[in-house]
Parts: sequence; C-alpha cells; structure tokens
Amino acid sequence: MKVLHLIGAANPGGAETFALRLFDGLAHAGVAQHVCARPRSWLAGQLATRPIPTTLAPFGGWLDQHLHPLLPWGTQAVVNATVRTFAPDVVMAWMNRGAVFLPRGAVPTVARLGGFYPLKYYRRADWLVGNTQAICDHCVAHGWPRPRVRHIGNFTPAPPSTWRAARDATRAAWGWGPADVGVVQMGRLHPVKGADLTLAALATLPAHIKVALVGTGPLRDALEAQARALGVADRVTFPGWMDTVDAAAAAADIWLAPSRHEPLGNTVLDAWAHSVPIAASRVGGMAVLIEPDVSGVLFAPDDAPALAHALLRLATDAALRTRVAQGGHAAWQRDFRAEKIVADYINFFETVLTPTKDYAPHDRP
Repeated sequence: MKVLHLIGAANPGGAETFALRLFDGLAHAGVAQHVCARPRSWLAGQLATRPIPTTLAPFGGWLDQHLHPLLPWGTQAVVNATVRTFAPDVVMAWMNRGAVFLPRGAVPTVARLGGFYPLKYYRRADWLVGNTQAICDHCVAHGWPRPRVRHIGNFTPAPPSTWRAARDATRAAWGWGPADVGVVQMGRLHPVKGADLTLAALATLPAHIKVALVGTGPLRDALEAQARALGVADRVTFPGWMDTVDAAAAAADIWLAPSRHEPLGNTVLDAWAHSVPIAASRVGGMAVLIEPDVSGVLFAPDDAPALAHALLRLATDAALRTRVAQGGHAAWQRDFRAEKIVADYINFFETVLTPTKDYAPHDRP
C-alpha cells in the first residue's frame, strides 16, 4: 500500500505531532509513504531525519515562493506531479491547507480533521476521518453521507523504557527542587490553551508548586509579563517547544490541560501514556476521555479558582494522584496505543480501496 500525505502547516502543534507519529507507525507497519510538506516547516525538518520521502510545496503561497524562489510554482502542480511519480493508492490531506490541494482523478482521496472545520475546504475528498465522534457527527450534520465519514482516534506512542531517567536533569534545568510539586502544561501558547488561567491560579497556590509552560506561540511575551505582574515569575519556566514529551513527563508531578476549547486533547493521551496524573478542563474531547477522579481530575473551563482547586487536590492527595495515573494509563493501554490506531488506519485505507455502493466520488457534498 502507498499513501501520499499533504500537510501544509508551518509550525508544530497537536495535529503536526500526531501526523509525524502516524507516519512513523505506518512506516513500521510496512506502508510506503510520501509527504508533501511546507518548506522550512517543523514537520519538514523532522522528516529530513526519517526515511520517508518528502517533496516541498509552497503551501504558504506567495510567501513561500518569495523565500524559496527555486520551489516549483503552484502547490497543485507539485501535488499533481508527485501523484504521477509516486503513484499512490490513497492521497490523505491534513487540515484545510492540505485538503484544498487534493488531486482530482482516479486516486481515492481522504481528509483527516482534528477540529470542527468549515467543510467547504473538503470538497475534493472522497472520505473524511474525524479523530472524535463529535467531529464525525459535525461532518454528517453538514451534509456528508455517514458511510463516508470514519472515526479513528489518535494515539501516543509508548515511551522508551529509559524515559524516567531525564527527571532530575530536567527539573534542575527548570529550577525545581526535590520538594517542589512540578506542574507541566504542554501546548501552543495561544489563548485557547488557557495558560493565562494557569498563571492566575498559580498566584493563589503555595510557593512550592511550580509550573512549566512547554511550547511556543503568540502569547509568550504576554504570559511572561503576566507572571511578573502576579509575582510568580520565579515559579514559572518557559522551556519552548520540545519535540518529544518524554523529558517533560519525567519532570512532571502533575500534567495540566486548562484549554478553553479542545476537540480531542492529545495532551491527555500523553499524560496517560506516561502515567502522569492529569487535571483538565471539562471541555470537548477531554470531558469525554476523562472519567472524573478515575483517569483524571476535571474542572470548570475558563475558571482559575476551579483550576487552582484541582491542582491543590492533586498536590496534596497522593492516593488521588496514584489512582488517576493508573486509571489513565489503563485507558491508554486499552484504546490509544499505536498498534491499535495504526491498524485502524490500515483497515480504513483497505476499505477506501474497495469501492462499494456506499462510496462513489461523484456523491461529494
């Protein structure tokens, strides 16, 4: 089986991280792949270290063309040429920027959605994949035939056996002592992720509770200023983007996800895979994934006092930390391991390659 992926994002994030994980998982399962990616993007850099062929395409339009004048002009032309040379069995697009360049023709096309995106960008897709059932329901509600919409979840790969060895060095680099309770929030520094709520809550919590805001994004300067204004700058560290979760998970006593909106919540799966107890806002996919006080602690969204209460509960109750860490890890082992999700994708691709009465390209909405 041969799969061509189209992904035009410039910066790292949840979708890009999962895409890379799926590329690795499919490659391990023997699926031949080729990726069309944006030049100078985080993903293109990651793929340069892997034996997965990559073609650069100017998904950023005139900006990419200006910065990289040697690129072929026109993303669609690059995609079409790659289809001819690679001859994929399936073409899979990631998010809006990839979906608009799906090729027209005999090759079955798939688009993967990780959010409630406008479906006008997906008219070239024969099939849609949503990583939550709610996203799939959204697609059906907006005109897609249910037989051509599939729910396939995300996965977090099993951490290496030595991942905990990074604990002491990472905590020392972040200025955390042995008696400190280390809280890790990992994700884009963007308003939707709620890091401002984390800082507001931290200002009301005991001084031995420290926070690492792991990621990059437009709010970095504003969050640093907020930490100074609240008097907690010495209790907050900004490590930047980390390509893997392992070192951050090793350092963490508590994982935190205070998002205001989260269709799935990859960060929950990261915490579960590493047996780190998680506190998360009761929104979207996180509210579906987490069984309260069994696989995590939930709190009201956009509510700094509720966030602070959840952190204090976990910081002061060792039995609760152990219970939700074990419960989350059990949920990950049951439903979100790489082997299961990769097999689900391969089975889905085989379905795509076997047209039935439920599949006809001309039926696109």
